[in-house]
Amino acid sequence: MAVSSVNTQKTIQQIIDESSKSTSNRKTGGLGKDDFLNLLVTQLRYQDPMNPTDDKEFIGQMAQFSTLEQMQNMSAAYSSVKAMNFVGKYVTATIGDASNQFKTVEGEVTAVRIAKDKTYVVVEDQEIPVDQVTEVSEGQAGRYSNISTYTNLIGFECKGAIYSPYTGDIVPVSGKVTEIQKGYYEDYAVMDGVNVQISGITGVLTTDTSYKRNYLESHVGETVDVNVINPSTLKEEPVTAVLREYKIAPDGTTTAILDKLHVPVESISNIKPVEQQKAGE
Repeated sequence: MAVSSVNTQKTIQQIIDESSKSTSNRKTGGLGKDDFLNLLVTQLRYQDPMNPTDDKEFIGQMAQFSTLEQMQNMSAAYSSVKAMNFVGKYVTATIGDASNQFKTVEGEVTAVRIAKDKTYVVVEDQEIPVDQVTEVSEGQAGRYSNISTYTNLIGFECKGAIYSPYTGDIVPVSGKVTEIQKGYYEDYAVMDGVNVQISGITGVLTTDTSYKRNYLESHVGETVDVNVINPSTLKEEPVTAVLREYKIAPDGTTTAILDKLHVPVESISNIKPVEQQKAGE
């Protein structure tokens, strides 16, 4: 019996081309290792028994499969590491639903979940594929600034300011920095020996002229909540600090020395050694 000399063996590329026609609605962006393995098995199934796949060609294809698998494993590991670094940060992502409608999701990443070799970040209880994150910025609770950058301020006399991010009101202050503290929104230089003018007690509205005196007298050496005023602009800001001492003038002007006052490090405008300041007095 004569055997046809026509070579009916299909190549990987031919199978890919044929498969792409019947799977045009695939949602994936490329072939995975399972697809590659299926293609390899299909090629073996359709090979010409009189002209089988060459051993070297088969080994080369298996090597391609192994390389693809390793690359996908590395990609999965990288996605996991990337997602972990997103925790506490604010992200923006574009995701699609079953009807191919796309929407933008924004929020702070609270967790990471890995399921079926896919990595998701959790934003407002919604799982988002990490590769669909399009923008990343620092979250309110996830600031990673290095406060050791400011430790050189400790032990120095510094000038800074307390201010309101809402009104823009500023009250300049100065004192000796004793420590650097990380806050929820920003980092602070903790100052001792800060001379301030007190306009009132925070949150208290009263016509009783003796209330402020009684409050300060009963809280010497303790933490107080007071409003300090900028004499130049008459703008005031509420602060929490330890009251070292106070003085009320006959006209009612109240001055005090505060310790443990938190001043944003970004406001520091002048740094001077304590010894140098004393020598110039």
